[in-house]
This record gives sequence, C-alpha cells and structure tokens, in this order.
Amino acid sequence: MPVSRPLVLRSASMFGFAFGLLAVAAGASSCSGGGGGTGTGGTPGSGGAIGSGGSSASGGSSASGGSSASGGSNATGGSSASGGSTGSGGAGSGGSTTGSGGSGSGGRATGSGGSGSGGSTTGSGGSGSGGSATGGGAATGGRGGGSATGGTSGGGAGCPANATFCSGFEQAGLPAGAVFKLNGDPATPFTSYFEIDSTVKNSGNSSLRVKTISETGGAYKMLSVPAAGAFWVRFYLRSDVELGAGDHNVFAYAAGSDDPNDSMNVEFAEDVGIAFNAHDDVRWPTGYGRLSGGGTKPFTLPKDTWHCIEISFDGQGKTQVLYINGMQQINATSYPTQASTFKVFKFGYNALHGTVRKLWYDDLVVAPTRTPCQ
Repeated sequence: MPVSRPLVLRSASMFGFAFGLLAVAAGASSCSGGGGGTGTGGTPGSGGAIGSGGSSASGGSSASGGSSASGGSNATGGSSASGGSTGSGGAGSGGSTTGSGGSGSGGRATGSGGSGSGGSTTGSGGSGSGGSATGGGAATGGRGGGSATGGTSGGGAGCPANATFCSGFEQAGLPAGAVFKLNGDPATPFTSYFEIDSTVKNSGNSSLRVKTISETGGAYKMLSVPAAGAFWVRFYLRSDVELGAGDHNVFAYAAGSDDPNDSMNVEFAEDVGIAFNAHDDVRWPTGYGRLSGGGTKPFTLPKDTWHCIEISFDGQGKTQVLYINGMQQINATSYPTQASTFKVFKFGYNALHGTVRKLWYDDLVVAPTRTPCQ
C-alpha cells in the first residue's frame, strides 16, 4: 500500500534596506512534487514609503481520498519588505501534499508551491511589490490514491474493478483478503503450507506454491477468499505431476464457508481425470472419465506447464462451467441436484488420495463476471 510521507517546508527570507537587497526563498516538496519557486529581486518602494501587507491567499481544495493543502502569503513593501508564502498539507490514503514558501525582496515577494502526483495537491504563495501585496492563487486538490476492493493485491495479468479477490502473489505473506484455516492447530502459520516462489511464475515476479505432503504433512492445504452468489474464477495452475492422472484429489472449491469441514461445496478436482465432484457426483468433459460402455478415459493436463483455468460457479442456478486454456470442457447443468449458496472460493490442494505433487497458482481473480485468459 502506498505510504504517506510528511510535508517538509523550508523558507528563508532576508530583509534589506530601501536600496533593494535581494531575498531568496525556496520551497521543498515531498513525494514526487516539484520544488518551490525562487523569488527574484524587486525594485525599491517609491519615496521610501512603507507599504502595508495586502491580501493573503489561502485555500486549496481537499482531494477525495487524497490530501489537502493551504497556502498564501503576506508581504509588506516600501523601504523594507517581507513576503513569501507558506504551504501546508496533510496526506490522504495513497497520496501526499506539497507546499513551498516564497521569497521577498525589496518590496516584492513571490512564492510558488510545488506539486505532487498520485494524490497530491499544490499550493502557491502570493507576491507583493512597491508596498502592496497580491494574494496567491488557491491550491488545487489532487486525486486520492486508490484503495483495494475486497482485499485485492496486484495481479500480473490485471485485476478487474469488480473483483472480490485478485492476486498475482507478488508480496510475501498471506495474500490480502485470504483466510488460512486448518483442522488442527489454528496457530499454524500460513508459511508452513504455502510459500511465495520467485523461481516459477506465470507473470510478474512470483507465484504461490503449495508445499507437498512430504514437505509438511497434512492433506488439507487451502486458502479461502470472498465470493458472492454466482461468480467466476480465473487462475493459472501448474504441477510437477500430470494433472488428472491421480485418484480423487481436490485443487479448488466453491463453498458455503471457510470452515475446512464445510460440506456445501463443488470441487474442481481430479477423479479419473479433471472433473467436478459434488459428494461423489462427478462430471467430466464429454467423452472422458468413466465411460458408459465401461472402462475409463482420464482428461489430463501436462505437467510443468501453466494452464489457464476458468470456472463459473452458480449454486442457486445449479450450473457449473469449466474452461481450460480458453476452451469449454464441462457444462454441468442441474448440478448439484440441490441448490447451494456459495460464499467463498477455496484453492490450494487437498490430497485425499495422497498424490505427492508441487502445485503453483498465479494471477488469480474472483469476480461476478468472467475474466478471460490473457
């Protein structure tokens, strides 16, 4: 998440006599804002009269979710003048503000504010000449930095605005919005069963690897992320063992809760090939699985290759659809036979029949609409 930095202001002024000594003030900016302006020498006030300060500028609009700034200047001219501006601003989420002081010289003072980007505001000081001062313009508000929706973190293949979860697994630790639960000790850390792997990835700098049962023990290794009603998932999956070649093991679920023992679910699994499984009611791609004439024909995916998986889960509509690498493979209607209310999507590995493998996930999106393969 972006981090706000505090505003630092510096100003310097030097007073002169009526013969026009120069003063310079420089404003410092924070974040990515440009530096403040430098005052230029002015002319001495006529007749040595002492000018009184003019108007002072203040203002600056507040950026929604961003920051606000206020600034202005006072200057007095004549035989001596002082001026400059002050800018101050707070920082919003993902944003920053900058303001800078101006300078006064010989009856004229100028000041200019810096500018920031990504949620920044700018403020500008005023100027005074010949015993009068002119107020600076009002600061203009910047745009606030964005915030994650539903616990999203950057995905290498892009995160849609309506995603309830999205991650390219670019940061160490449990992905934002994900829940890790075990049947056993709840204090077991996420890193016992998963790791962020920078050596194997579909895009970006890293992916999520599920550790093997020989590395950690325990069959159930799942993360749960938010979903709502009918939803789509899109993720890239890779295994060091052929996918679909083993007995019944689970890669992902649509489920009613993040409880490891929740029984309201539809599995994306392997069971005589890639399949949907709802309490042993299994649906395979057409022409695969357990054949009506006898025998089996597993639908498998090559090992050591990234495969794009898209699934439409609709518990109330009782329709589950599977796409692999952009091609529809399963369209299961009236399935399961009883309507369900899905609230979460689980992914990882549940080695029900003990197949030892490394699994990697990358560029995972959960959203109410389809996010196609890139």
